[in-house]
Amino acid sequence: MPTPFIPFTMRATVREDHKRSFRTDIERLTGGHRAWAPLDVVKSTDTQALLRGAIAQSVHTATDESLARYLQDRLVVDNDIHLDLTVCIGR
Repeated sequence: MPTPFIPFTMRATVREDHKRSFRTDIERLTGGHRAWAPLDVVKSTDTQALLRGAIAQSVHTATDESLARYLQDRLVVDNDIHLDLTVCIGR
């Protein structure tokens, strides 16, 4: 049986110590092949970006907060991207 994908929106906010790389980090998020959570930019400024995506249902998709923590950690480990994330899971 196929794994259901959960849609979500994500607000990425720049961290003070990573302001210079924010735009590049957003481009890396949306430009690269990220099979575990493909992302599209809805709107972006110099300090925030609103993105939408989908991720396979798992323990990480139980709450908005758990998904935000998971994505934040995964971005650091996989891509050395440091952002503050707020996530809203589509219900």
